Amino acid sequence: MLGDRLNEYELLYIVSPRVPADDVANVIERVDALIQNVGGEILTTDNWGRRRLAYPIRQYFEGTYVLTTLKMPPAGAVGVEAALVISEEIIRHMLISGIIPRTSGGRTRDDRDRDRAFDAPRDDAAPREEREMRDEPDEEPGSDEEPVREPEPAVAE
Repeated sequence: MLGDRLNEYELLYIVSPRVPADDVANVIERVDALIQNVGGEILTTDNWGRRRLAYPIRQYFEGTYVLTTLKMPPAGAVGVEAALVISEEIIRHMLISGIIPRTSGGRTRDDRDRDRAFDAPRDDAAPREEREMRDEPDEEPGSDEEPVREPEPAVAE
Protein backbone atom coordinates (compact mmCIF):
# COMPACT_ATOMS: atom_id res chain seq x y z
CA MET A 1 0.00 0.00 0.00
CA LEU A 2 1.37 3.44 -0.95
CA GLY A 3 0.47 5.11 2.36
CA ASP A 4 2.62 2.66 4.34
CA ARG A 5 5.81 3.55 2.43
CA LEU A 6 8.56 5.13 4.52
CA ASN A 7 11.10 7.43 2.90
CA GLU A 8 14.59 7.92 4.26
CA TYR A 9 15.51 11.40 5.51
CA GLU A 10 18.35 13.26 7.14
CA LEU A 11 17.47 15.96 9.63
CA LEU A 12 20.16 18.40 10.69
CA TYR A 13 19.16 20.92 13.31
CA ILE A 14 20.85 23.46 15.54
CA VAL A 15 19.78 23.73 19.17
CA SER A 16 19.80 27.26 20.59
CA PRO A 17 22.78 28.20 22.77
CA ARG A 18 20.27 29.37 25.39
CA VAL A 19 19.48 25.70 26.08
CA PRO A 20 21.84 24.51 28.83
CA ALA A 21 24.18 21.67 27.86
CA ASP A 22 22.40 19.35 30.31
CA ASP A 23 19.03 19.96 28.60
CA VAL A 24 20.21 19.34 25.01
CA ALA A 25 19.54 15.61 25.47
CA ASN A 26 15.93 16.47 26.41
CA VAL A 27 15.53 18.56 23.24
CA ILE A 28 16.89 15.66 21.15
CA GLU A 29 14.41 13.29 22.82
CA ARG A 30 11.52 15.67 22.08
CA VAL A 31 12.51 15.91 18.39
CA ASP A 32 12.79 12.10 18.22
CA ALA A 33 9.34 11.78 19.84
CA LEU A 34 7.93 14.27 17.33
CA ILE A 35 9.21 12.10 14.47
CA GLN A 36 7.80 8.94 16.04
CA ASN A 37 4.40 10.62 16.56
CA VAL A 38 4.01 11.09 12.79
CA GLY A 39 4.86 7.44 12.15
CA GLY A 40 8.60 7.84 11.73
CA GLU A 41 11.44 5.61 12.83
CA ILE A 42 14.77 6.97 14.13
CA LEU A 43 17.79 5.22 12.59
CA THR A 44 20.66 7.20 14.14
CA THR A 45 21.12 10.38 16.15
CA ASP A 46 24.52 12.03 16.22
CA ASN A 47 25.11 14.98 18.58
CA TRP A 48 28.00 16.98 17.08
CA GLY A 49 28.21 19.26 20.09
CA ARG A 50 28.34 23.03 20.39
CA ARG A 51 30.02 24.75 17.45
CA ARG A 52 30.47 28.25 16.12
CA LEU A 53 27.98 29.17 13.39
CA ALA A 54 29.18 30.27 9.96
CA TYR A 55 27.00 33.37 10.29
CA PRO A 56 24.74 34.73 13.04
CA ILE A 57 21.27 33.18 13.28
CA ARG A 58 18.75 35.11 15.39
CA GLN A 59 21.75 36.99 16.83
CA TYR A 60 23.37 33.75 18.05
CA PHE A 61 26.95 32.93 17.14
CA GLU A 62 27.01 29.28 18.22
CA GLY A 63 24.69 26.32 18.69
CA THR A 64 24.58 22.56 19.21
CA TYR A 65 24.43 20.63 15.93
CA VAL A 66 22.45 17.37 15.82
CA LEU A 67 22.19 15.02 12.81
CA THR A 68 19.38 12.46 12.77
CA THR A 69 18.77 9.86 10.08
CA LEU A 70 15.24 8.53 9.97
CA LYS A 71 12.48 6.83 8.02
CA MET A 72 9.13 8.56 7.85
CA PRO A 73 6.02 8.69 5.67
CA PRO A 74 6.21 11.59 3.20
CA ALA A 75 3.13 13.23 4.74
CA GLY A 76 4.86 13.32 8.13
CA ALA A 77 7.64 15.59 6.86
CA VAL A 78 5.27 18.56 6.67
CA GLY A 79 4.24 18.18 10.31
CA VAL A 80 7.80 17.73 11.56
CA GLU A 81 9.02 20.81 9.70
CA ALA A 82 6.11 22.91 10.94
CA ALA A 83 6.88 21.94 14.55
CA LEU A 84 10.60 22.69 14.13
CA VAL A 85 9.91 26.11 12.62
CA ILE A 86 7.88 27.28 15.62
CA SER A 87 10.19 25.70 18.22
CA GLU A 88 12.17 28.25 20.22
CA GLU A 89 14.78 25.63 21.09
CA ILE A 90 15.68 24.93 17.43
CA ILE A 91 17.18 27.95 15.66
CA ARG A 92 17.69 26.31 12.24
CA HIS A 93 16.90 22.96 10.65
CA MET A 94 17.24 21.20 7.32
CA LEU A 95 15.29 18.09 6.37
CA ILE A 96 16.45 16.38 3.19
CA SER A 97 15.11 13.31 1.47
CA GLY A 98 17.57 10.44 1.24
CA ILE A 99 20.56 9.51 3.33
CA ILE A 100 24.00 10.61 2.25
CA PRO A 101 26.41 7.67 2.61
CA ARG A 102 29.34 8.35 4.89
CA THR A 103 32.59 6.52 5.36
CA SER A 104 33.28 5.32 8.86
CA GLY A 105 35.13 7.94 10.85
CA GLY A 106 34.44 10.77 8.40
CA ARG A 107 37.24 12.95 7.12
CA THR A 108 40.64 12.45 8.65
CA ARG A 109 43.28 15.02 9.39
CA ASP A 110 45.24 13.66 6.39
CA ASP A 111 42.25 14.42 4.13
CA ARG A 112 42.10 18.01 5.40
CA ASP A 113 45.87 18.44 4.99
CA ARG A 114 45.70 17.08 1.44
CA ASP A 115 42.88 19.51 0.60
CA ARG A 116 44.89 22.43 1.97
CA ALA A 117 47.88 21.36 -0.12
CA PHE A 118 45.82 21.77 -3.28
CA ASP A 119 44.75 25.24 -2.19
CA ALA A 120 48.25 26.38 -1.19
CA PRO A 121 50.26 28.45 -3.70
CA ARG A 122 52.80 26.47 -5.66
CA ASP A 123 56.50 27.13 -5.16
CA ASP A 124 57.00 27.67 -8.88
CA ALA A 125 54.22 30.24 -9.06
CA ALA A 126 55.51 33.66 -10.02
CA PRO A 127 54.69 36.71 -7.93
CA ARG A 128 51.54 38.56 -8.96
CA GLU A 129 53.42 41.45 -10.60
CA GLU A 130 55.32 39.05 -12.85
CA ARG A 131 52.13 37.22 -13.86
CA GLU A 132 50.45 40.52 -14.72
CA MET A 133 53.43 41.59 -16.77
CA ARG A 134 53.33 38.32 -18.71
CA ASP A 135 49.66 38.82 -19.53
CA GLU A 136 50.32 42.18 -21.22
CA PRO A 137 51.02 42.13 -24.95
CA ASP A 138 54.68 42.38 -25.87
CA GLU A 139 55.72 45.69 -27.36
CA GLU A 140 58.16 46.01 -30.20
CA PRO A 141 61.65 47.19 -29.24
CA GLY A 142 62.11 50.91 -29.60
CA SER A 143 58.40 51.63 -29.45
CA ASP A 144 58.96 53.99 -26.52
CA GLU A 145 60.45 56.55 -28.87
CA GLU A 146 58.45 58.91 -31.04
CA PRO A 147 58.38 57.79 -34.65
CA VAL A 148 60.77 59.67 -36.92
CA ARG A 149 58.89 61.75 -39.46
CA GLU A 150 60.26 62.50 -42.81
CA PRO A 151 60.16 66.14 -43.77
CA GLU A 152 57.24 67.05 -45.98
CA PRO A 153 58.16 68.15 -49.45
CA ALA A 154 57.85 71.88 -50.05
CA VAL A 155 54.93 72.79 -52.19
CA ALA A 156 55.72 75.22 -54.99
CA GLU A 157 53.36 78.06 -55.37
